[in-house]
Amino acid sequence: MRTLYIAAVAAASSLAVGTAARAADAPYSYGGDADYGYGAAPAVQETWNGFYVGGLIGYGLGDASGFEPDGFLGGLTAGINYQVDAFLFGVEGDITLTGIGDEIAGEDYNLDWVGTLRGRIGYAFDRFVVYGTGGFAWTNAEYSTGGLSDSHFHGGWTVGGGVEAAVTANVSAKFEYLYMDFSDAQYGGGGGYIEPDLHTFRIGLNYRF
Repeated sequence: MRTLYIAAVAAASSLAVGTAARAADAPYSYGGDADYGYGAAPAVQETWNGFYVGGLIGYGLGDASGFEPDGFLGGLTAGINYQVDAFLFGVEGDITLTGIGDEIAGEDYNLDWVGTLRGRIGYAFDRFVVYGTGGFAWTNAEYSTGGLSDSHFHGGWTVGGGVEAAVTANVSAKFEYLYMDFSDAQYGGGGGYIEPDLHTFRIGLNYRF
């Protein structure tokens, strides 16, 4: 698990850094009609305003009352931004299907899907936004052993942050970390009370309308 975790974080970081470097050299301004030339974009652009949709992939690992689930995830995201000078305010939601789970002595615990609804506050400069985010999180998980299974919905909260870089006038790429803490639930079949939490590292592409 540790090897997969290190490999996933290294790959995500490499992609984010490479995308940011290409964005910094690009001859366009994100969301604007003017061509400011290479490296000559204004320090503050009111160009992150509006609605966007996108996709994301990532890796998650955590703890669930003795289980240590980990695995990959992927899904869809949507949100809206409003910029005031260099400050960005927004709301974003996402839903992901996951392969996050763990097995101990014939007992399996898996997070089938994870969703969030969050506020975002960021600082915009050149073609980049650095932001913090937090809000609500949900997951549906399943416990199984010996041919018996039980599933439960868990609500909770999430907090994290990330960096987003404009790639074209309408497309941006991001790297994001989210920590999620979910409520506990009692599982039948001998599962008892299970309370999961999760660390996720995600990369994504967004299209702004």
